Amino acid sequence: MATKLFALVIGLDKYKSGNIWDLETCVNDAHSIKRWLTHDLHVPREQVCLLTDKQATQRNIEDNFMSHLVNNAAIEHGDAILVYFAGHGSSLRAPRGWFGHNSKTVEILCPYDHDTKCPAGRIAGISDRSLNAMMRDLAAAKGDNITLILDCSFSSPTSRLALRDRRHARWTPTSKATPEDLDAGLWRSALGYSAKSPCRGFAGIACDTHIILAACRQGESANESKSGGNLTLALLAVKNSKSIHRMSYSDLLRNIENRVEDQHPICVGLRKQRALFNGIPFIADTRYVPIDFYDDEKLRVDAGAIHGVTEGTEFSVHKHNCRGSLNPVLASFSAVEVHPTWCLVRSRSRGKAAIRDGWARITRWNNRTPFRVHFRKSFFSFFRRLRLRRCLPSKTDAVQPRPGVNMVRVKNSSQSDVSVKLRRREIVLERHDGLIAANCRRIIHLSSEQTNTDLRVLDAAARFHLHLHRRNPQRPLLGMVTMELYRLDPSSWSRINGNLLVDGRAEIVDDEKNAIYAVVLHNYSDTDLWPYLAYMDSSGYGISMVYHPDATSSRPPLRKHSDLVIGSGTTDSEALSFSLTEGADTGAGFLKLFVSSVFTPMTSIEQGAVSSSTPMFSPTSGRSIEKSSSQDLWDSIVSCVTVVRRR
Repeated sequence: MATKLFALVIGLDKYKSGNIWDLETCVNDAHSIKRWLTHDLHVPREQVCLLTDKQATQRNIEDNFMSHLVNNAAIEHGDAILVYFAGHGSSLRAPRGWFGHNSKTVEILCPYDHDTKCPAGRIAGISDRSLNAMMRDLAAAKGDNITLILDCSFSSPTSRLALRDRRHARWTPTSKATPEDLDAGLWRSALGYSAKSPCRGFAGIACDTHIILAACRQGESANESKSGGNLTLALLAVKNSKSIHRMSYSDLLRNIENRVEDQHPICVGLRKQRALFNGIPFIADTRYVPIDFYDDEKLRVDAGAIHGVTEGTEFSVHKHNCRGSLNPVLASFSAVEVHPTWCLVRSRSRGKAAIRDGWARITRWNNRTPFRVHFRKSFFSFFRRLRLRRCLPSKTDAVQPRPGVNMVRVKNSSQSDVSVKLRRREIVLERHDGLIAANCRRIIHLSSEQTNTDLRVLDAAARFHLHLHRRNPQRPLLGMVTMELYRLDPSSWSRINGNLLVDGRAEIVDDEKNAIYAVVLHNYSDTDLWPYLAYMDSSGYGISMVYHPDATSSRPPLRKHSDLVIGSGTTDSEALSFSLTEGADTGAGFLKLFVSSVFTPMTSIEQGAVSSSTPMFSPTSGRSIEKSSSQDLWDSIVSCVTVVRRR
């Protein structure tokens, strides 16, 4: 699910004017902020606009502010918005009439072309009055969940250290631009702004349109070191050392202040007690499942046999389940008693478990049958292959308790589930597993250049293999639950053919007509069931939930002796679509259906495709709404869908 945070990130080291000294780390700071957003908070890259050096002219900053933020139809009211600026600040005498009869100074942000000539005159920067008006326009269009971070200053250095090495100060004098140039470059909606308004300076008063985090007080200097700006370094240090998903801006400031010397960061805004970004980007990580206290030695974890848990499965326990916020391991537990939808775990260290509740994540699946890997020789990747081989035990050794899914190295391809050949920029997998080899491409090429990436590919393949073949050995609902696949008319959503699934297989044609499909589930049993439908893409080992019931629903969706249509056109029942990647003539995947007699969150089995960094949709998970027992039922069905291109 796309994280609803949008950002305009600006970093300036180089300036067009020869009178302005260049800085050293502002561009690096801007890239660090972007990495924080895209890597830690999982914000899609297209939602972050980065402008550095020559890109960050005044005109380009203002144009992107409008196009990427104010007029961006993808931003909904209340979404989180960040505007970040690292570069020089400056000040200039106020134009006549801006502040009544008193002569005042105006704070300005210095774009790349600051203090240089243009056809319309001389660039005087973005004034506090202009930016405050821009923020009012943005808040009117998109809501007040706006954060402005300014790692710059607006006064000349005063400390002896800053005076001795002024080039480390993010401030520059404005030598040529005049107050008239400042007035001429005023943001259009600020033209009618009252001269009597007390709103002077970027952080002059607490406003209700946005929250400002500034590097220093008025009269102080914002400084940088070889590592970065003091404010930005402190901000990144806080997010790396504290859980920030519930941290207010005021608390964030207190943590930043403890890490900054020779300047005093400030936070201004009527809503500075609000959580950072109003909590918007800190979405639930579906890999975590709830835990509860069971007794003095054991915890109850909402994951059981239906999720792939066996005795000995290992869990890490955490305080929360939010992405993008520090979440250290509190303890390690191992499953000692496994039930259909839950299990009991005991601490792996001696002593009683002091944890009462929280969230757990599977760290080692402890699958009894390991994933078998065969390595083919490759001259160009000898050392890389050697390092990868050392990470996997041989078949004659005991399976080592490594994280993830148990894997072993075998000598012959006939004994393996997959053969691996390493090339300069890719890893080539030949699949020998019967179900995959009979229905999907035997050989696939995935991007990889180093051992860590090679291991991630093999872990994803092993996890895919585990969930594809996993089933209840008792098969309590065998023949009682069936699955059908139909093509729909895109205008009327009516079925236009018969059931495409024959003996668990369906072949459909990618005719580039945006075809849509529906899955129909039949329950012939005497038990109401909760269904969970996952699509398993064999081309990239991605697993995504197609249908996951709502945890707050009071009734199981698949009632006894009834049907359920997945793809009926309602909000919680979107149609399915299958398409081939560009250049491919065939492709295949699997529809894996899990059913249980009680609700249990199943999103923990999802995984992104190793060939793509695009996050997949995952429905909201929650705690079980029914008291489950050891007598609960679960079962599964798997069907293969092959897609071919029309000749």
